[in-house]
Amino acid sequence: MPMKLFKCDESIPEREKHIYIKEKGEDTTQFLPSAHVETIPGSLSERGCSYCGAKLVIGGVLKDTIQLIHGPVGCAYDTWHTKRYPSDNGNFQLKYVWSSDMKEQHVVFGGEKLLKKAMLEAFAEFPDIKRMMVYTTCSTALIGDDIKPVVKEVEKELGDVDIFTVECPGFAGVSQSKGHHVFNMGWMTDKVGTFEPEITSPYTINVIGDYNIQGDTFVMEKYMEKMGIQIIAHFTGNGTYDSLRGMHRAQLNVTNCARSAGYIANELKKKYGIPRIDVDTWGFDYAKEGLRKIGAFFGIEDRAEAVIAEEVAKYESKLEWYKERLSGKKVCIWTGGPRLWHWTKALEDDLGMHVVAMSSKFGHQEDFEKVIARGEEGTIYIDDGNELEFFEVLEMVKPDLVLTGPRVGALVKKLHLPYVNGHGYHNGPYMGFEGAVNMARDMYNAIYSPLMKLAQIDIRGEQMKTVIPEENRKLIGSEVQQSKSPEITSTEPIAPIESSKVDTQPLLVPANQPLPWESEVQQSKSFDITSTEPIAAFESSKVETQPLPLPADKPLPQESEVQQSKSFNIILTEPIAAFESSKVETQPLPLPADKPLPQWQQTGGKFSAFLEQLPKYLGRFSTEYQLPILCFSAIITVTIAVKIILAVLDVINEIPQVSLALELTGIGYLIWFVFRYLFKASTREELAAQISFIQKEIVEGQDS
Repeated sequence: MPMKLFKCDESIPEREKHIYIKEKGEDTTQFLPSAHVETIPGSLSERGCSYCGAKLVIGGVLKDTIQLIHGPVGCAYDTWHTKRYPSDNGNFQLKYVWSSDMKEQHVVFGGEKLLKKAMLEAFAEFPDIKRMMVYTTCSTALIGDDIKPVVKEVEKELGDVDIFTVECPGFAGVSQSKGHHVFNMGWMTDKVGTFEPEITSPYTINVIGDYNIQGDTFVMEKYMEKMGIQIIAHFTGNGTYDSLRGMHRAQLNVTNCARSAGYIANELKKKYGIPRIDVDTWGFDYAKEGLRKIGAFFGIEDRAEAVIAEEVAKYESKLEWYKERLSGKKVCIWTGGPRLWHWTKALEDDLGMHVVAMSSKFGHQEDFEKVIARGEEGTIYIDDGNELEFFEVLEMVKPDLVLTGPRVGALVKKLHLPYVNGHGYHNGPYMGFEGAVNMARDMYNAIYSPLMKLAQIDIRGEQMKTVIPEENRKLIGSEVQQSKSPEITSTEPIAPIESSKVDTQPLLVPANQPLPWESEVQQSKSFDITSTEPIAAFESSKVETQPLPLPADKPLPQESEVQQSKSFNIILTEPIAAFESSKVETQPLPLPADKPLPQWQQTGGKFSAFLEQLPKYLGRFSTEYQLPILCFSAIITVTIAVKIILAVLDVINEIPQVSLALELTGIGYLIWFVFRYLFKASTREELAAQISFIQKEIVEGQDS
């Protein structure tokens, strides 16, 4: 049975439907992993939420638009600076993040007023920006904030702004794919066709599903410019708000990421009759095929071939160099969705690598159908993989490299496996011919980096040999054991030395290889450190000394002796496990016991000791006399308050008009009270009942 239940999933057997291992001669359409369904409880998903799919993946890439998130500030921070999509206007979209900053009181009483205030403030802070997108989040959707009327109020009030609303809270779908769909359909319904772009070429296209990760868009723009094709809109890499409003004027939709942007391409075909072609733009063969498709559509195949020839001549030899070194290497691709089938054949055909495992966070079944059709036999396919499954897969396939995002990448690095960022790239762009070389270079550097081999050495075990010669350990005797501080000796007069520093780096020596001591060099350029145990790490150690005076009866050593002695001899009597940023500082020598301190020093010492103990005395006093202190403070506070009130009343009484008004008010209230409660027996009984109620409720503490 090709569907696989991993050992780690025995407690959640439903995961078997989500894992497939391709076998020979199978009808893969009968064994597609279950995809685009709710995450099974107990499986820790790596998916993003629906709001993230709308804001982070699509809307947040636009370079001239305020992206205002209506919700807690964490929802804004989580989608800020996490994607590498630059722009040619100074990366405006990467520098700033906007949020209405919902708090608890706004969740209780509503946040629509807060949203309007935040929108007006954002436009005021960026007067040159006239376009905005407003996103709902889980909290604002749950309390029912209606953002569209607020948007209309702001548009009417400011006049020259245009605002798009994205109502897709995080809980709206099973993954971020829901956010892709909501944004696509909303933009198509509300904004496409509301702006007329300037047409400068007889050949016009929309590039859909291109987000300019580390400059991918710029590569595509270069190819199209050489072919004489105008790009009306990038959806949404390096794109503008208004260019996306004019997508209806393109003659062709070139779709790159079919999962996140295929919806709008289909809608443009239905409403405006714009045909769609899908291209793969990663890898040499795919880039050639994509350019030829576009050229054939417009009847300019010669231009496409000219671009292909130029790029191949420039980069083919470089790619061949990497192919020789990467051929046969095993790689896992654990990314979002379409890149599984974008990259599989490119790595296998262009570089001779073997894709042995693939995992998709938000792919649909049609995505798995494409990638399984392109993949090799024995490859593992996983929908919505979790951490324990990744561990088990790595043990099964033992890859040389993993292409994944930073979160799983951190896990992979802890296992001492190289990884390349498949979401934001390491050193992109990865699109097109030059991108294929960049990607191959990053994979080569990751696999062959000597740092990965060094990271596999566990310095806590027997692999590390101490840097201390064995014979020096024998010098440690009973006299040394009694000493618990470094002994610093010098054989020559030392001129004033301030902040002298000796920096060392960790030295790792294999167990079967003796340390190459060079006595002359070690005597002249380092400390001789003797310890009773191995030193695990000796980093940035610093020894600071003060001038040591020579006895008057001791002559200066000869120059030759001075040249020979240029180091301290430090003998440590305790084990050193980690010696980082250590500092040995000398203290002033105490005066001999037979020479008492001067009177002023004795007085100063006593005063200093008193100041040190003063907080303890005050704390003890406040603890013992807490009640009297509180009573005294209350009396003082009440007295001051009464004095202030009386003073205020005296000032008021000195104003004739105010005094007369207060007297008339008092007389009027007295008359009202008499007529209200005292004239009739029924009202007197009502007054008596109220007085009785107050007595029971306040005085006696009873509720009636």
